[in-house]
Order: sequence, then C-alpha cells, then structure tokens
Amino acid sequence: MKYLYQNGKQKSNVDLTPLRFFSGKRDDEIPQSREMAPDYKRIKRVVCDFYGIVEEELLRSKRGLLNEPRNVAIYLTRRLRGDSLKEIGHEFHMAKCSSVSSIIERMEGLIPTDRRLKARVQKLAELSKSQDQT
Repeated sequence: MKYLYQNGKQKSNVDLTPLRFFSGKRDDEIPQSREMAPDYKRIKRVVCDFYGIVEEELLRSKRGLLNEPRNVAIYLTRRLRGDSLKEIGHEFHMAKCSSVSSIIERMEGLIPTDRRLKARVQKLAELSKSQDQT
C-alpha cells in the first residue's frame, strides 16, 4: 500500500497499479493494445464465479439496493478496459452514462475505506487478467 502525506498527516492511497495496467497501455493508434485487455465476457464470468451468481444478476438493478457484484464488474470494466461510459452502459443494459459514472465514483470512494472490498477487487482484477488454462 502506498501512502501520501496531506496536511502533515499520513493518508492511505489505494495501490491499484494492477488495475491501471491496461488503461495505460491502450492507444487508439495501436489496435493490438486493446486486445491485451480482458473482454467483457471474461470480466463478467470471473465476477459471477467469484460471487456465485448468474450473469443476469449483473444486469439487474433496484434503486436503493447495493448490487456489489454488478458494481465491481462495472468498475473493473472501466479500469481494465478503459471503455467509455456509454460502451459500459450498453454492455450492462444501462440507459444513462451518468449511472455508470455514479457507480464508478462510488466504488472509488468505497475501495480506500473498505479493506475487504479492496482485496476482493484486486483479486478479481488479477483473475480477470490471467489467461485461461488450455
């Protein structure tokens, strides 16, 4: 974990270096760079397997209820693939880009304060990036 100093106090900064790997390597002028990132299907499958749910639950939303697997899948999609909010919204059957943005911002606020969530997200990021065994 990395630490920052703000106003003379030590402040924890979440080390999400693995999550930034693909977004930093993507380049519109180099089409192969996008191929390095895990696809939607892989991210969804890893999240579903980890949480023990079916994919349809990632597409469901009820106002006021937390759907952690869905939020984590959306967050990982943005961090690992760097896709636009519109693309992510389409993949998760969400009509508004602002909803996708809200989920990502909420996750960015929760991860530094919830150690268990941070560990789950980092584990899922590693699983998403690992190659399937043949």
